[in-house]
Amino acid sequence: MFKFQSAPSPSPRALSRVPVRCIHPNSAQPRRSFHPESIAELAESIRLHGLLSPLLVRAEDNGHYALIAGERRLRALKLLNRQWAEVIVLTGSDCDCALIALVENLQREDLHYLDVAAACRRILDEQPITQERLAASLSCSPSALANRLRLLKLSTRVRASLRESGLTERHARALLRLKDEAAQLALISQTAEKRLSVKQLEALVEQQASRPARPHPRPSPIVRDNRIVINALLDTVRQLKGIGVPVKSRIEESADYVDVIVTIPAVKKAEH
Repeated sequence: MFKFQSAPSPSPRALSRVPVRCIHPNSAQPRRSFHPESIAELAESIRLHGLLSPLLVRAEDNGHYALIAGERRLRALKLLNRQWAEVIVLTGSDCDCALIALVENLQREDLHYLDVAAACRRILDEQPITQERLAASLSCSPSALANRLRLLKLSTRVRASLRESGLTERHARALLRLKDEAAQLALISQTAEKRLSVKQLEALVEQQASRPARPHPRPSPIVRDNRIVINALLDTVRQLKGIGVPVKSRIEESADYVDVIVTIPAVKKAEH
């Protein structure tokens, strides 16, 4: 279970006021889905009560700012056509800012576990940070983080199905034992439809994983070879016809043999 501590504070936090148009969204935003209804509700709350929590940004060139945390609030401000936003300007490293963005999102509204996994993967790939330090920043064990990262081995279709079905992270982990995508998708559908528990899903996975794989039927090598030989002979017949030879062919099959009979007119010897 993930428990999240306060985000690292790379610099003293002073409240500033900057134009909304000068704030650019964070391309590494951990949250990948924003529901319009949720943004509209947040906008109405800001209209009634004001922006209670400032955005976290980092200064860029030309008077612009990169958003570190608060994209839902920024979207709500734009929905309200607000010209100004209260912000806290941070000066931390890229790594610190990435951690702040992840932790801040986790503290404000539950992220989907697959979004958390993808965000952690990006941080590990793009920042000079070890998996142990990232786990400590998220107040979880390295093994818990490793288990969450393993979910990214599931195919894109399986992950999309998990989101749509609303299954839990433990359900998703149970599917990792299966390698067949079709089997995983079928179990997701069955689990969602019947509202199966994690233990029930694990039992179904165990049944499928322990079932011996069915050998794929192989075509008889004799039949396969015969077909190749017959086609080759008929190709030759067609080529002979193409050059004007009045050749004929027929195929006669019996229980033990396939006869390919090719008839070519005899050439009479010239008389001297």
